[in-house]
Amino acid sequence: MMKATWQWIDSYVGTGLDASTVAERLTLSGTEVEKQEPVGDDVCFTLEVTSNRTDCLSVIGLARELAATTGKVVKHPAVKLPASATKASTISSVSIEPAALKACPYYSALVIRGVKVGPSPKWLQQRLEGIGLKPINNIVDITNFVLFETGQPLHAFDLGKLKGGRIVVRMARAGERFDPLVDRKRDKPSPEREFVKCDTDTLVICDAENPQAVGGIMGGLTSGVTSATTDVLLESAYFDPACIRATSRRLELDSDSSYRFERGVDPMNVVNASKRAAALIVECAGGDVLDGVLEAGSVAHTPAELSLNEALVQRVMGKAVPATEIARIFAGLDVPASASGDRVTVRVPSFRRDLERPIDLVEEVARVHGLEKFPAPLRLPVSIAGASRRQRVRRVLRGALLGMGFSEALTDTFVPNAGLLTEYGRGGDSMLRLEARNPVNVQAPALRRNLLGSLASALTVNQRQGQPFVRLYEIAEVFQPASEGKNAGEREVLGLIGRDFADVKGALEALLRVLRAATPFALAPLSHPVFEPGRAAELSLGGRVVGVLGELSAKALTEREATGPAAVAELDFDALVDAWVEVPKFSELPRFPTAERDLAFVLDASTSWAAVEACVRKACDATLREVRLFDEFTGKQIGAGRKSLAFRLYFRHDDRTLTTEEIAAQTDAAAKAITSQLKGTLRG
Repeated sequence: MMKATWQWIDSYVGTGLDASTVAERLTLSGTEVEKQEPVGDDVCFTLEVTSNRTDCLSVIGLARELAATTGKVVKHPAVKLPASATKASTISSVSIEPAALKACPYYSALVIRGVKVGPSPKWLQQRLEGIGLKPINNIVDITNFVLFETGQPLHAFDLGKLKGGRIVVRMARAGERFDPLVDRKRDKPSPEREFVKCDTDTLVICDAENPQAVGGIMGGLTSGVTSATTDVLLESAYFDPACIRATSRRLELDSDSSYRFERGVDPMNVVNASKRAAALIVECAGGDVLDGVLEAGSVAHTPAELSLNEALVQRVMGKAVPATEIARIFAGLDVPASASGDRVTVRVPSFRRDLERPIDLVEEVARVHGLEKFPAPLRLPVSIAGASRRQRVRRVLRGALLGMGFSEALTDTFVPNAGLLTEYGRGGDSMLRLEARNPVNVQAPALRRNLLGSLASALTVNQRQGQPFVRLYEIAEVFQPASEGKNAGEREVLGLIGRDFADVKGALEALLRVLRAATPFALAPLSHPVFEPGRAAELSLGGRVVGVLGELSAKALTEREATGPAAVAELDFDALVDAWVEVPKFSELPRFPTAERDLAFVLDASTSWAAVEACVRKACDATLREVRLFDEFTGKQIGAGRKSLAFRLYFRHDDRTLTTEEIAAQTDAAAKAITSQLKGTLRG
């Protein structure tokens, strides 16, 4: 935000326009006047200044905008300093320690002796009161006036209070204390002032011994100008914006100066603003400005040259603007420009660092010339992009899961930084985590490696609300650190949580049918502390591992304060996108009957159904259409470490009816394969 009064802005242009018209011109040119408040016979504007237009954080910057829109040029105040017989360097000096050069590339000072501190003249008080500032004394008021006039912050030290009579710019020592001009507890009920405790990243402006200001933010109480001051050292410097921004937030100190320094001031205006303030001090407080500018460090600016032609303006804006008019617009903005034929060459000044490309110049021409003067197209062609394959698969899966009774979960991307579920990853467990430097929730600072923990936490929330069992799904991103090779990075996955292994497995199989996948899931036994022993599997599709499925172990559930049983699954979303057959393939209805045969085998308890199904399919020919498990039994009748699996075989030939002998041969082949390969015993 920036405050300036109508009359103050127009005093540099002389348009004679009323306050409302000036506000309208500024707003239409891109610097919005958000509020107008009468102040005596003047009007105070509160303006919204965009982050790339730091030049408009000054009254002269706003005057440039007004001048450009009214065909005028800015009348800059004349600065003339009386000659002095005394060199400033004989009285004081300034220096920058090497460690502080990045934070303060350039520091300058003027020395003014024999001033008389007192009230400011009425015109100066009115200017400051018009923007809500309280006049203090003529010296301090002039530094505030010039800050708002030019955008360059200044600070006046009482030279007599600076030990050694000199300035040293350096980084603070750890724990070094500083007493600011404005108490940080000014808005808090406290009988004592609060000192600022500096750290080694804080830039301080010191005398020969102690800090007298925090660079670019605030001066100190001990060296401030008072009614007893006779000699002034006037500071004007260029500070690194990033350093000022970080220090201001770290120390909880801010000011009109820091607001400008952290956005970047004009490096070429540092000394000019200081001389403008010195001339006003001589005018309002007397004194002698000693000869020479005390300087340390350096700043430089090489003006960039940009070229703009009428054709580019016409191509972008739909209407040509003459080169002479373009040059006039930039002249009003104090930007040197020359027209030659249909081309304008612009030399970018140091206060307009936002002008980087020819298209930036087009924007300047458009907003100053007036956007309302450019034709608006009657029709804007609009084309609606169709949903991508990925989006369509997401839509299909959501509809299918909703139909199966699953609700969609939206869980936090951040999870606790330790635990079984946090550390579990498809590529292997890892203590490596991607953690936020400043987490919003310190209890959950890590980016999740999987959706299993997030869904387990969602189960906990539901159980606390009286819902012991839930069926939830989520399609979201998981993250693996870069050190994890091919599994590293960000992946989209589908996660499910349901009652038990069979519940979630059935849902996954149904999803494959909805996607019309060419092959079913292949399951391989998986052992991991996250899952119950013997109740977890690795999922493969087309020979590629694509996910996991399993019932959560008691330890994993306890970690999230949930109760079981509960089964979870996680699938790579890319695999589901690849598996989707968008257009179903037609196949005619069977013309010949399907024959069914049941088999039951007693097998070792560790033998999975997937292994049995694979063995049967390999033993039979193409007439075997389906193998379906319908019963699993364990008990003392079977024996310890054994289980019984009962399943049904479905046979059909496309061109004829299968004979009883053919069906028997296929059934016998399946039974023999299970007996020999899986050591199963056929039940009668």
